[in-house]
Amino acid sequence: MSVEPPVFTVLDSGTSIDDQGTEMPTIVIDAADHPEVADLARVHAIDGIGDIATEGTLVEAGADAKAAGIHQVLVLAVQISVPVRCVFAVAIPLPQHRQVVDQAIVSKGLVIATTAPDRAALDRPLWLAIDLDPTHLASLLPPSPSGLS
Repeated sequence: MSVEPPVFTVLDSGTSIDDQGTEMPTIVIDAADHPEVADLARVHAIDGIGDIATEGTLVEAGADAKAAGIHQVLVLAVQISVPVRCVFAVAIPLPQHRQVVDQAIVSKGLVIATTAPDRAALDRPLWLAIDLDPTHLASLLPPSPSGLS
């Protein structure tokens, strides 16, 4: 019996700054009910970065979502095979989070924050940074109004 991987909806997006001062496009998810995802950044910090693969799919939004201003959803599947096995997906509503997606394409990476950003300065949490295939992601999306992708 297989278990469906969790799908997280992006709660917020923006930019985080790493210890070297580099700005990284960042999305925020609530992984509180999925410790196997919430703990990934700590595991990678201890055991090494490991092997992460991503694949995106663009889905047209349903009528209710369109009424709320969501035109499409970029579903980013994340599969980790080393040092632990974990699969999950992130649903990124567009156009609401298009700017961070465009920044992720340019930077070839994305930070997934699994804790509330307003606690970051105090708690100094570990967040999961993943590499992305910018050509694949850009090919999924219509031209960007910002001209980045």
